Amino acid sequence: MLQFSPNLIAGSAILPYRVVKMDTTAFQGVASTAAGDFVVGVSDGSTRRFDSSNHADTGDPISLQPSNCVQLTASAAITAGQGVIATTAGKVVAVVAASGNVAQFVALEGAGADGQIFWAYRLPATKAS
Repeated sequence: MLQFSPNLIAGSAILPYRVVKMDTTAFQGVASTAAGDFVVGVSDGSTRRFDSSNHADTGDPISLQPSNCVQLTASAAITAGQGVIATTAGKVVAVVAASGNVAQFVALEGAGADGQIFWAYRLPATKAS
């Protein structure tokens, strides 16, 4: 299957392994902040410079992970097999069944705490609510 990754420029600072959504400017991406965001991809693990922890600063190109199997940053503990959705700063959190949200990813492994990077599979749905 042919994989296509859009050429996006960062509208604000984005850290590695964060969910990326479109900004209101053409071909500009920012870190996702809510379950209802339209997801365009997940930033890869690279950093922009040897002296920066950011994947991209405003105006830098964003490199998205090219596969449906992606590494994400947890916002809280996540169990393998749970559906997850985007939350603050491009991190992800487990879907609460009563929320009415639809999972954007399914965890392939667990994440023990906030900030832990883990593997997940991107589901076909791109908007969680």
